[in-house]
Amino acid sequence: MSEHYSIEKREAIRFAITIPLKYARTNLKDITGTYARDISANGLGLITPEELPINSPLNLCLKIPDNGEEINLEAEVVWSRQLDENEYRCGLRLKNIQLKPIPLVLRTIYARLES
Repeated sequence: MSEHYSIEKREAIRFAITIPLKYARTNLKDITGTYARDISANGLGLITPEELPINSPLNLCLKIPDNGEEINLEAEVVWSRQLDENEYRCGLRLKNIQLKPIPLVLRTIYARLES
C-alpha cells in the first residue's frame, strides 16, 4: 500500500489572511481591485476576475486595513487556476523584496477586531 504525500515547495511560511489589493499588468494601465487570500515573505495568493498568464509581471498595491497604508510591490505570476466563471486563483512571487508578513497579518486581524 503506497501513500501519496504532496511536497511543499514554498520557502517561507504562508499565512491565510484576506487583504484588499489592487493590481495592474505592467504593460496595461487598467487597475483591478481584488484581494490576497494568503501572504508570505516571498509571495501571495490572489483571487482575480481574469486569467493571468504564467510569468506575467504585475504591479500590486496592498491596502492595510488598520490605517489604509498602501504597500506597492512588483510580482510575477507563478501559477493560475480557474475556480469558477470569471474567478481565478493565482500564485505570485514577489520581485526584489521580502515582506515581513507577520506584522501585516497582525495589523489586519487587529483592524477586524476593532471594527
